[in-house]
Amino acid sequence: MATEPGTASLSFERVYDAAIEDVWALWTTTEGLEAWFAPEGMRFEVSQLELREGGSFDHVMTAVGAEQIAYLASLGRPASAWVSGRFLEVEPCRRLRIRFDIDFVPGVESYPYDMLVELHAEAGRVRMVLTADRHPDPEMTRGAALALATQLERLDRAVAARTANKERPRCAPSSTPST
Repeated sequence: MATEPGTASLSFERVYDAAIEDVWALWTTTEGLEAWFAPEGMRFEVSQLELREGGSFDHVMTAVGAEQIAYLASLGRPASAWVSGRFLEVEPCRRLRIRFDIDFVPGVESYPYDMLVELHAEAGRVRMVLTADRHPDPEMTRGAALALATQLERLDRAVAARTANKERPRCAPSSTPST
């Protein structure tokens, strides 16, 4: 569920019957992110991922669904957007703050966009709280809220698929790069 319009940020909460390491890996590895981070009808490809405080990342999100391609075309936007950013905080299996550099919107000056992911182990389950900035433009914020909702549906499926695997990764110290 997202927060109501007019608040300072968007907030989503999920609870998973999963190991915290599984949810963490889906947020912090190339394989994990590529499995779910794009909204429906989009493909997400990581080209760089340096998981540490101050570490950078680059990815491209490409519309592959007919509806998404048509929507972007109606806005005069390309089917692909290249996005870069950096990790502001990395506390393995607990907290991840990501800053995206939004510089791909035609006619809009570049601006930072932050996401905070907090993971809480609670009685064999994981409670995840995702907080994301609002965009300067209300329409972009509305689109971001819808996109995040579909992305999190994909994350739900990715967590379920990952928990079916008996091998679980261990949370590594934040100084260890993960790709």
